[in-house]
Amino acid sequence: MEETDAPLSHELSDWCSSAGAGDFPYAGVIDRLRAVGKHFLDEELLTLLSECRTVFTEASSGGGEDIPDTFAGPFLDVLLDKFDDRYDYPSYTALALLRRGAPDSRSGWEVLRRHRDRTVLMLLADLIGFERDVLEGAPRDPQGMLPGEPLLNKRLRLAARVMEPAALRVLDGAVDPVVVAATPGRTPAGELADAVLATVTAGERLMLRTSLQPVYVLHDEYLFLRVLQSFETTFAFMSATLDEAVRTLRGEQPGDAAALVAAVTDVLRESLPLFSLLATMQPESFQLFRQFTEGASAIQSEGYKTFESYCSTPARARLDSFAFLSVPDVRSEVLAGRETVQGTWENVISSGWLPEPDAAVLRAAALQLEGVHQRWKQTHYRLAVRMIGTRSGTGSTEGVPYLASVISQRLFPAMEQQPAVG
Repeated sequence: MEETDAPLSHELSDWCSSAGAGDFPYAGVIDRLRAVGKHFLDEELLTLLSECRTVFTEASSGGGEDIPDTFAGPFLDVLLDKFDDRYDYPSYTALALLRRGAPDSRSGWEVLRRHRDRTVLMLLADLIGFERDVLEGAPRDPQGMLPGEPLLNKRLRLAARVMEPAALRVLDGAVDPVVVAATPGRTPAGELADAVLATVTAGERLMLRTSLQPVYVLHDEYLFLRVLQSFETTFAFMSATLDEAVRTLRGEQPGDAAALVAAVTDVLRESLPLFSLLATMQPESFQLFRQFTEGASAIQSEGYKTFESYCSTPARARLDSFAFLSVPDVRSEVLAGRETVQGTWENVISSGWLPEPDAAVLRAAALQLEGVHQRWKQTHYRLAVRMIGTRSGTGSTEGVPYLASVISQRLFPAMEQQPAVG
């Protein structure tokens, strides 16, 4: 084991000796991880971490009464993904840690949106703090290939722009609605981040610290991970809300489904500037750290595929493509007959349950979502061209050619073909 790991190894050994009864040494583990990158953690340290996980598992199987920290096990599962040879996109983005404590998917769209808003605000506030440290001359790990001051300031402005709509909904007084309406992105990033971080709980602080696990030592990977996590948090809200829209269409007030689809559209539209934020990543930095993300492609995003499959049932060719074969659980749910907004819309119209004026409003809402989604895909494609050109995507996927091939696909093909009602 490397000499720099010796104090940490003593802390971990003590924790194991106590059968997990004390506080897990998160700080030392995370500091070491960010200093060298997950891909380059010492084998002996990883073995010791695996032993700690075994201690946690055995203690938990006995009821867990002597384990005050139930977070340690899931944290170690994410940290040891490469060691276990099960590294993938969900583990790279630490989704299991990010989603701990999330409300039930049937909690209602307003509860779910509030959770989405708070999570995105926390993720980006944490990113702002990380970038401010560089501007103040005290960069934290990972700190390889630090961007210059102009790029960092642009990054802060764009992060604030993404945060503003969510802050208007859940953070009273932190954002001036008049200023945001006139010129989005002018809220002082540092002040907004401080306002967000002043509201987080101890558990949320632990989530923020442990959910950032870069594979290498380059500064920009921090940005990359926080943007991916913000997108995944948004997809989770969108999927759950479209599920609620399907149930609403089958209920007593089917016309209320249009408002749910509109809420999904709003949040997806608000997430578009995340691409501009991601575009501040230095391409040469991305090219370096992405070689250590082999096996963790965003094409494995269950959140995005779930959202897509709640809109309408994907064509069989799409279901049999690598995009859906890489998310077998989602694919199985679709093949088992998952109800969709489009399919349920057609059923309630044919049955006469959905009045024509309501059908027209829902169709308009769906087509607005379609339009925003097309912008989302095109922006994603242009960013990918800039970052990776003709190279394969993360994890040796098809990358840019794949993104180009799906631009023409529609969320609601039948609704586009259906003439307007009334």
